[in-house]
Amino acid sequence: MNDFSSFQNRYFVTAELVMEKPLHIGKGASLEPVGTDLPVIKTADGLPFIPGSSVKGVLRSEIERILRTLDSQKIKLGGRRIWACNIFDEKEKCISRESKKELEKESEEKFTQKILERSCTACSLFGSTEIASRIYIKDMPLIDEIGLRTEIRDGIAIDRDTGTVKEHAKFDYEVVPAKTRFKFEAVLENVESWEVGLFGVVLKSWERGDIAIGGMTSRGLGWGRLENIRIEKVNGKDLVEYILNGKRRPVNLVEYVKEFQNKLEEGENAQEQV
Repeated sequence: MNDFSSFQNRYFVTAELVMEKPLHIGKGASLEPVGTDLPVIKTADGLPFIPGSSVKGVLRSEIERILRTLDSQKIKLGGRRIWACNIFDEKEKCISRESKKELEKESEEKFTQKILERSCTACSLFGSTEIASRIYIKDMPLIDEIGLRTEIRDGIAIDRDTGTVKEHAKFDYEVVPAKTRFKFEAVLENVESWEVGLFGVVLKSWERGDIAIGGMTSRGLGWGRLENIRIEKVNGKDLVEYILNGKRRPVNLVEYVKEFQNKLEEGENAQEQV
């Protein structure tokens, strides 16, 4: 498993997110005396954007679902278990507080190595309270801000016990209209090629329009598609040239996805032969 002790590789992923449905990513209730109850989050210039943290959470959730499905089917990758723990349950975390206390008795070098070894696939990629993330998602700005106008919609709150409309529960909320385009940028640091393929599986799913982001997705909001996905790579041997000249090498994302798929098949076959 790669760490950050040296520069091994860096992948740059860019794409355009085209909203097929309106988008609402809110900043909470408005404190302004006049305005919508639930405004969308905006830059200091008043332009809507999608926080990278929101997108990272969605992509992590999608990858965790894939990993748990594969793990439940006893499918491995080249003989290695790929899985996702439950970071919200202390008993189901890959590195619990109790196990961390035991590991802290080791030397610093062994402690780091064992943390890396025991971390689940999802945590090793997206980070945890013990290790840093190797996937970074930038805030997604508008590609074309000219003429963009947000929309205000009405909503009502439903009482979950009675299934009826709550009294005095009408509110309004702001959305970014459909067909709006946002710039997507991700950086993957010191990753193995199959990890790029795993990340690519989710990007291809988003490209088909299978992923929703933001709030009120149950109301039909937040659905969109990635377009013009591009990936570039920098190896350790090219680091100086990249630093001096910014040179990157284009690579084919589909090839990485196929490599991930092929290694899964090898793992499945190996499991069947045992």
